[in-house]
Amino acid sequence: MENGDRISELPSDILISIISRLPMREATATCILSTRWQHLHAYITHLNFPKFTYYSHIDYMNPYYAHTVNQVLNSYKGGRIKEFMLELHKCGKFNIEKWFEFALTRQAEIIHISLPGMVVHGLPNTNGLKCLKDLSLIDIQMTDQYFNFLVSNCLVLECVTIKCSDKLENVSIVGPSQLKNLNLSFLSGVRSIVIRDAISLVSLTCCEWRSGCSVQLSNIPKLTKLDLRDCRHNLTQVEFLAQMPSCIRDQLQLLRLSSDSFPSFPMYKYNLELLDDLSFQFANMKHLELVLAMAIDPECYYVPRYACRLAETCDSLEKLVIRFLPWVMMDMGEFECNAEPYNHPRCDLSQKYLEILGYSGSSSERELAVYVINNATSLQKLILDGTCLKRPKRKRKSINL
Repeated sequence: MENGDRISELPSDILISIISRLPMREATATCILSTRWQHLHAYITHLNFPKFTYYSHIDYMNPYYAHTVNQVLNSYKGGRIKEFMLELHKCGKFNIEKWFEFALTRQAEIIHISLPGMVVHGLPNTNGLKCLKDLSLIDIQMTDQYFNFLVSNCLVLECVTIKCSDKLENVSIVGPSQLKNLNLSFLSGVRSIVIRDAISLVSLTCCEWRSGCSVQLSNIPKLTKLDLRDCRHNLTQVEFLAQMPSCIRDQLQLLRLSSDSFPSFPMYKYNLELLDDLSFQFANMKHLELVLAMAIDPECYYVPRYACRLAETCDSLEKLVIRFLPWVMMDMGEFECNAEPYNHPRCDLSQKYLEILGYSGSSSERELAVYVINNATSLQKLILDGTCLKRPKRKRKSINL
């Protein structure tokens, strides 16, 4: 072969497609290869700025990050872009509205921005909103008006993630749309959530909404996946489920319920009491995942009781996953949880597939695992993933029954 550089002979469109899949630094670095590659990076379709952690004691790094982003955007020569992503762990003085407007002007299909504490004021370009399919705004403060404007003008929007926005109070998603996946999490100021006539919505994630928040769900015929997270002083899982119309509960097939990493046993007790009082069922639930915070505490027996009570509400359950959160404050070699004996009456749990993750061997975890196994009358396969806190090596065992 006389010419060893066959790649440089490829058409520019193909080369741009190749380097668009590289991280931003590597894509920009291709400009030094030869004159053939010198300007190709200015046409890449994926603008993914690397994660950046800003610490207050190195003030010079904050404007440097903004300068880098602005330099890339000012030198960009391409037309449409596929995605625009940037993430910063600490807030600084950034012109997020300018960056957002750039992504919309270039008709980006995916926009993910995470800038802690950033406040948006102006409304974005409406023409660019018509192409947006996936939007994620994390740690960005916006008003109800701004959120409603985004949702109502993004005609092909399929995925929306809004996290840590304290200014949102009344969230409303009403009317037919293409929205399939919705994540509304850590909205400490939210007072009401209304989701109506979202005929394409399949998945809903809700983490730590304000206690007393009013939830109104109606005409969501395709909603089958629900992810809820509990936290002390917030709307609890069972409170949320109780506000759902029975017709929506009956169509759910996958439910994931998790707790924060710091156990709040009164919360488990409260949820258990609500479950016993309400006595609702999940008619078509196939997959139930419980993420539980266990610790050495005399009241931790509420956790396994709550878990088993939830599993009992799923008549058609096929897969049960129990994931124990690590509790690094305790020493398994010196302490044991003095849990109350598990006097829950025997029941028939319908799952065929049981997976227990993060198992460390505490008495509460062992009691829950043994009870679930003994009552799973149709169990065919068991996976146990044990994690020892003193030795990080993980052992995973799969047993076909």
